[in-house]
Parts: sequence; C-alpha cells; structure tokens
Amino acid sequence: MGSSFERENSDQGAEPAKLGKPPGQVKPRSGGGASVVVRARESRAHGNGRQEKRTEAKTLERAMYVAHRSDQDWLQNEQGKLYKRGQEDPSYVFHKLWGLVTDPRNLRIAVARVASNRGRRTPGVDGVTVRTVLRDGVDTFVANVRAEIRSGAYRPSPVRRVYIPKAGQPGKHRALGIPTVKDRVVQAALKNILEPIFEADFYPVSYGFRPGKSAHGALEHLRMVLNPRGRAERSAPYQWAVEGDIKACFDHIDHHALMERVRRRVIDPKVNRVIVAFLKSGILSEGQFLRSEAGTPQGGILSPLLANIALSCIEERYAGHVQRRLPGRPNDPATLTLRAHDRRAYDWKRGRIVCYPLRYADDFIILVGTRGPDREDRAREAAENEKIALAKYLKEQLGVELSETKTVVTPVTTVMKFLGHHVKVRLHPFRKIWNSTAVIPKERTQRLRERIKKIFRRSTIGTSLASRLRQLNSLLRGWGYFYRHAWGASRVFSRLDHYVWWTIARWLRKKHRRSAWRLLSRKYGWRKLGCRGLRWQDGNVRPFELSRLRVERYRLAWETPPAFVKLSGEPGAQRKVHAGFGRGRPETDPT
Repeated sequence: MGSSFERENSDQGAEPAKLGKPPGQVKPRSGGGASVVVRARESRAHGNGRQEKRTEAKTLERAMYVAHRSDQDWLQNEQGKLYKRGQEDPSYVFHKLWGLVTDPRNLRIAVARVASNRGRRTPGVDGVTVRTVLRDGVDTFVANVRAEIRSGAYRPSPVRRVYIPKAGQPGKHRALGIPTVKDRVVQAALKNILEPIFEADFYPVSYGFRPGKSAHGALEHLRMVLNPRGRAERSAPYQWAVEGDIKACFDHIDHHALMERVRRRVIDPKVNRVIVAFLKSGILSEGQFLRSEAGTPQGGILSPLLANIALSCIEERYAGHVQRRLPGRPNDPATLTLRAHDRRAYDWKRGRIVCYPLRYADDFIILVGTRGPDREDRAREAAENEKIALAKYLKEQLGVELSETKTVVTPVTTVMKFLGHHVKVRLHPFRKIWNSTAVIPKERTQRLRERIKKIFRRSTIGTSLASRLRQLNSLLRGWGYFYRHAWGASRVFSRLDHYVWWTIARWLRKKHRRSAWRLLSRKYGWRKLGCRGLRWQDGNVRPFELSRLRVERYRLAWETPPAFVKLSGEPGAQRKVHAGFGRGRPETDPT
C-alpha cells in the first residue's frame, strides 16, 4: 500500500600602448569567486576568479517561462519525501506515482525546464518550438497535455534524428534524437518524480548525469582513491586498472532488461507504460521511420536517467567493496561507506583481490589491487580475467558490448585516459614522493592550438579583430575552466597565452600589410598599469587570458547534494565519508 505522498492529484585603467613584447607569465590570482546563475537562481562557484557577474534579473529577461515559487517548493517537498522513503527502505516499491507525474504544478515546472534549455529553439518532427507553444499560454498547454495523458490517449511521437560531429574525431558523428516539445515536457515531468527515487539507490562511485555530481568530482575521486598511502610505490592500494568503454551504449541497451530494473522500485502500471512508450516511439531519420527495438536515444530529457538505471549494474557487481546494504541494519550513506571500507581492509589483509569501480555515464575504470610479495602479477592476472568476465556480464544483463579498442588493461603507473585527462600514479618531480595526478593531455593542447589557428586563418582578415576575439574568448574560457583543476595547468595556460598573443600579432600583420608595427601597437595595443607587456584589444574587447585563472585542486566538498536530499534530512547529506579512506576520515568538509 502506497504512502501518503503517493496519491492521486486532481489537479567582466589602461594607458596608451607603446612598442613592446608580449606580457610575461602572470601568476594565478587567488581568492574571489564568481556568481553563476543556474535556472534563474544565483549560486557561488568556487575559485572561478573575478569574472563578470550575471544577475538574476538578466536571466529572467532571457528565460521564456519561469515556474512559480510555490510550484517549486511543492515539487522539492514531494521529491524530499520520495528520496527519504527510498533511502530508508531499499526494498520499498512505489505503487502510486501517476498523480504526482500528472500534477499541474509538476507539468508547469517541466515546461519551465524545457523552456530554459538551450535546445528550446529546436523543433521535433512536428516542427513546433517552445516559443510556439508558449504563445498560446502555459496554462492552456498544460491543461491539454494533462487531459491527454490522464485519458490514456497520449502517444509519444518519433524522435527526429540529427547528427553532430564528435569533438576531436574528424569524420565521425554522434546521433541525437530530438523529441517534440510535448514529449520533452512529459519526460521532464517523469524525471522530476523518478529521479529522487533512483538517486537513493545509485552508488557514490557513479558521477555521470546526476544532480550535484560532475566530471571534476569523478576525476578527484579517482585521484584520491589511487593516491598511495605512504612514500613508496608499493604503498599504492591498486596496481592495475581496466579502462572500459561501452560500444554505442545509448543505442543498444535492452528495453526488457531496463524495465526490469525500473520495476524493482516503481510498479505503477501507468508510469511504466509511458516509459515503455518512449522507448518504443521510434526514430524519424531522413524521412524514414525506424523502429527502436533497443537503446535510449541521446537527446531526450529522460534518457540519461534511464541509462544510469541500467548501467548501475556495473556498481552492483562490486557492491561489497563499494556500498554494502544489509537488511535490518543502518543504511545511511556514512554507515554504508564505512562498512565497504572495512570489507576492503578485511580482504586486503588476507591477500584477496579488491576491485573498485568508478563510472561517468558509459566510461568507467575498474581498479584492481591486492597485497603481498607477488601483488603485481596477481593483480594483472585478476584484471585480465575481470575484463573478460565483465564483458560477459554486461552482455547478459543489458545486451551491450565493450569496445575492443577502448577497453584495455593498464598498470596505474602508466597513463589512464579518463574524461579528457591523463591520470597516473607517479613519482613527484619535486617532492620525490609517489602520488596520483590528473594532467592535461598534450593532444588536447595541440587540438586547442589548431582551433585557435583556424579562428585567425588568412580568410578572416576581412573581419574585425573584435569579432575574432569574441569567438576566441568563448573557446578559451570553456577550455580553461574545464582544465584549471589539472596538475601543471598554470604552465600550460601561460604557454597558450603566449601562443595566442603571437597568433593575433601575425593575423594583424596580414590584415594591415602596409602598416608599421608601431602603428599596429598604437591602434590595437594597450598596457596594463605597472606592466611592460603589450596586450591586444579592439575597442572594449580583449582576449581572455588563461593565466589569470585560479588553478587549484578540485575539492569534493564543492559538490552540493540536490535540494531534495537536503530536505529529506538524510544523515549523510551534510557530511560524507570517502569511500577510499579509513574510518571517520571525511570526504567533504561541512564548512
């Protein structure tokens, strides 16, 4: 019998420039933080430097529709109840969620989410955009959608398939499925209710497409787990790793296996029927209709959640070393983490093999380690066997296959490629101790230089420098903020700033072939007070300086849990224990 919340609802001083050279390396600036607006709310980012603040009013001007505060409070309250119920009882099954899914307040929040998404201008197979829908009124649209869903007449439309180029892989494209606006709203409404239920089940080693989780968090978690406990190489807890990648994961997940995992928690027939309808809605590609017999097409709002539900079977395989849940015992996150740590310590002490997974979407790493005089050979053999066993396990559970070229077994003292970084355990070049680091790959830096060179190619000399700088700044800003937590990022940023300076200088010489260098420096250059280095500008537009970014190690304490976790009063919401450390050692600092 359902609980009370499972119910049916009725309703950003320059002086004149002189001839000179590019500025020298600028030391990273410490302190300060930037205000970042997320979904019309203002939150504090950690160590992003003094970038231009975007106010809440400016965001509201851009937003096409913002849900009422009372609707948001209602949804957070319901999500908190769902999360708390799922956290307290891992075996609890939710029977009545249809009223929450079709509640007008939930649907209005779903409309606001779709309207604030960057893809709001992109239509589905019906050619309708968010602006078209909102022109007739949100209340009317919500009422029509709700009536259609509750009457049982709702049928999802096929997704429109488009192809986007894969970054860094010329000639390769990724297929995206774009649902209609109506389908996006229904998917968002489903996700609002299903997400807190399954968040209570997801493991702390899963980071992809989860609220309050990030790629930087996954990298820092991996680095901390790999970090040797002493000054010698032999103190590393893990010796080998299985770098895994699932081949076309989103396209090959078996629908039956996925729904079996969904029904472990949700058996509301109406909710499950809509989920199956989305999975079976089909694809419209180049005018041809294709049946979707497997997979969760990328591009839908609900697809990442469904993919995480399916791929959580990877963590379940190693649950004993990650998060052990026992019936009739306390199952709060802190207790579960300590229990898993004790299990790993117990197995290590007896020379057994310990496997520790870390996953971001369909990219994952399985760390394999043991102790004893022959630990290297034993760990390598175990890693090779685990790769074969895992491939068979995923084929049986989800019907997916591991990529032969991307799934490799490597020692942790060599480079492991994970989320655009190179992670390895190595001897520190200055401190002479063994530690784990995540560095910027050289190919990523070279790829960025090629993109910068393309922005300032000879065919663009007919455009203004300001237009080139605007395009350059968006590229440098995103690249810099992503890699500013990597080890040695300051040196890489300084070299890139030097490259950008000379690239602009060569471009200006091509643009003004008959102008002397002194005239160019007067027209486009400026000097910062107290500095001799010449900098470029065009009007009020200046190139973004990577060396001005604050470079620091990412801290897991910066990852805040979603609102429904805080509202649920979960014991581990304010303080958690890291999975790779000893008893009582905190993963995050409550301050």
